[in-house]
Amino acid sequence: MDIISRYGLHLCWLCFCCLSTTSEVQVQVVAPMTRVHAVAGGDVILPCFLKPTMNAASHTVEWLRPDLKPKEAHCYRDHRDSEEDQNPSYKRRTSLFKEELKNGNVSLKLTGVTLSDAGNYTCFIPTVSRTQRPVVQLLVGPRSLPVLSIEGTNGSGLVLRCESEGWYPEPELEWFDNNGAILPATGPTETETDTEGFYTVRRNVTIQQTDNNWFTCRVQQQNITRTKQIRIPDDVFPKPCQSYWTVGLCLAVGAAVGAAVGAAVAAPMGYVVGNRRNFNV
Repeated sequence: MDIISRYGLHLCWLCFCCLSTTSEVQVQVVAPMTRVHAVAGGDVILPCFLKPTMNAASHTVEWLRPDLKPKEAHCYRDHRDSEEDQNPSYKRRTSLFKEELKNGNVSLKLTGVTLSDAGNYTCFIPTVSRTQRPVVQLLVGPRSLPVLSIEGTNGSGLVLRCESEGWYPEPELEWFDNNGAILPATGPTETETDTEGFYTVRRNVTIQQTDNNWFTCRVQQQNITRTKQIRIPDDVFPKPCQSYWTVGLCLAVGAAVGAAVGAAVAAPMGYVVGNRRNFNV
């Protein structure tokens, strides 16, 4: 009986070890996106999960920036956030989704993103695996204010251009008049991306002279909006004979008026000359 009991205990221990080893091998720390874009001043989420799904609430979760000292961007330990070793530049700007920890979601939310936040972040859960350290690269765009310029004339109006760079994802760009009405663009919004995937957008609009000549460009993406206004002086707008399509009309009217004046002047002159000729004869 004693031998059987020992054998049973030994068998149970082997089964426990096998199950523990299998469980450790199966659980993976996964970062589904290796590159994440953000814009300065906005918020961003660095994704990381446990697969298959397991409760991470009782585990230690660390997000690290290996190039910084101290390197901890965020640490969750003993069921609470710890600021003990956190890099000062991240204080009160990082958080986990506490209600999602039970579902294996250990993603990091970073608020008030700055250009200096760009870099590589390591998702590390030492109580699950000390070897699995997926890296998420954070790219931060400057999200510049719109740049406004006058491109030229179009008929009796002016062509204005609005351009802004450093956005992700692609933002919406609109022109407005002083009353808040959207101005129709002269063509589709032009977009291009740089080597890091950030968007530059630009759009042209033809404006006509108004009572105040104030115009606004708005660039908007999710909850981030950038606007810039421009006021065009009256004397910058094309004069009646400065616009392309009216040049011919002005010339034609000028020619007609000139001809009429010439005819009116030539008639009495001819009469006088004729009289003089007749008089000389």
